[in-house]
Amino acid sequence: MKIGLYIVSALLFIIATSIAVYMINPGTYSFEAFGLHMPKLPIAVWVAIPVALLAIFSVVHMLYYGTKIFFANKKWKNDAKRVEDAVYWSLIQEPTGVNFAHEELKKSASLLSKSTLDVKDSDSLDITEKLKDALVVIKKIKAGEYVDLKKVKFAKHLSENNPLEIKNEFNHIEADPAYALKIVDFRDKYNSELVKAALDKIVETQDFYTVKKYAKDIGKERFFKLLSRVNKENDLGFSLDMLKGFVSNYNLNCKDYYKLAEITISKFDPDSNLALFKEFANKDEDALAAYLYLLFKYEMIDSAKDILDEHSEDEYRAFRALYTLKKNKHNFKLPDIINVDNVCKWL
Repeated sequence: MKIGLYIVSALLFIIATSIAVYMINPGTYSFEAFGLHMPKLPIAVWVAIPVALLAIFSVVHMLYYGTKIFFANKKWKNDAKRVEDAVYWSLIQEPTGVNFAHEELKKSASLLSKSTLDVKDSDSLDITEKLKDALVVIKKIKAGEYVDLKKVKFAKHLSENNPLEIKNEFNHIEADPAYALKIVDFRDKYNSELVKAALDKIVETQDFYTVKKYAKDIGKERFFKLLSRVNKENDLGFSLDMLKGFVSNYNLNCKDYYKLAEITISKFDPDSNLALFKEFANKDEDALAAYLYLLFKYEMIDSAKDILDEHSEDEYRAFRALYTLKKNKHNFKLPDIINVDNVCKWL
């Protein structure tokens, strides 16, 4: 019973009792107790006094235990809120130590401060709005969607190395290729794997003019990926000078030059292509096999022979064999004899 209702009921009971006694005996009464002479009062009053005292003591009793229960419940509510906080931090993969008032709860719930939670299905769960909102954000991030964490008031809770933060950054790169440029420009602030993903995205989406700034950073593997995007409809700003600028940043080997020659043969005219690879070969002997490949491709076998004569018989055996076959009018195609493996393995 609520204490207010109890007090009202007690007062009504006292009044009803007093009236009932007065109607039965309207007289007065006086007595002595412990040497004290009590005043002469109606009998109804003397009956009402002990009933009132009982009511007062019962109210005090209810107030005491009500207050005690109130604070006990408040402790449980605070601990429930702490459990919610601990679950929240574990959900967002930022487990944090939480102090619990109840030792019984602490013995089990404190495990959350050392663990993370991975919820498989939250649709049927009856949980607080705070946890629901967190799970919605986490679900979007894991599904590959970029979430503006500042707008959902999530960013301040995540550390730089938080897996959700990093995954969301990967999602941001996919959602906004221009963001990749920002990451590479300020790479010192970002995870190394994130920088690699940003470089991949730049190569996949930007043209040569934009990527030129990051030529050394992308490396030769990504450079070849960039080359593979060039086509008749979109040359991406690819040119001889642009190619020279990129190549100067890499330490290409025989196979790299050969692969490059296979690509440029469809991009440049024969004279420009031969001049380019002759320049490469003069600077780096590893490019000579690619230059010979182009000479044979353009049927300039005498020029190829002049170069072969400048080297020992043990070098460029595949090209020497092809030259002999062509001189003897054997109908062999270049790919039948020449490929990157048998050309470069002897070097």
